[in-house]
Amino acid sequence: MQQTLNWQEQLPEGLSEKLQWLMQQPSLTAALRSLDTSFSVRLLHLGLSESRGWFSDRHFPAQVFSREVLLCLSGQPVVWARSVCEADDAVWHEVLDCGTQPLGERLFNGALPLVRTPFEYCSCGHVVLPYENALSIAARRSVFSLNGNRLGLVEYFLDDFE
Repeated sequence: MQQTLNWQEQLPEGLSEKLQWLMQQPSLTAALRSLDTSFSVRLLHLGLSESRGWFSDRHFPAQVFSREVLLCLSGQPVVWARSVCEADDAVWHEVLDCGTQPLGERLFNGALPLVRTPFEYCSCGHVVLPYENALSIAARRSVFSLNGNRLGLVEYFLDDFE
């Protein structure tokens, strides 16, 4: 991803109330499930990749281990998400290698002593994502820390979300 985004601590203006609510929820998995019990995850990629600027200002190296998924409601993709960690970070590799299980179930089950940064948000209607040239309307990102090791998580809400 070569597009430059303006990440901020405040929610972007002009979003629907539902999208504003979702973007502020600690667990997007739990929030989406509350909207539609047929919530599902579609795994797109798991393995080594280039960081491609998703977290360039967060000092992740050029090559990372990543997981890319689509979060779906009633089979319709509504969020494209990417998680990245250091290429040789065995602890985060194990957490990310969860197939179509939502990552949120692992992150928020209370078993991991995680620390999370505050969310950063951006309005990004111009951003073309690597999934079938999908367009996003807004995004959020944060970084989790587990015993000093970092996991970056970015979630893009797709243009046909509403």
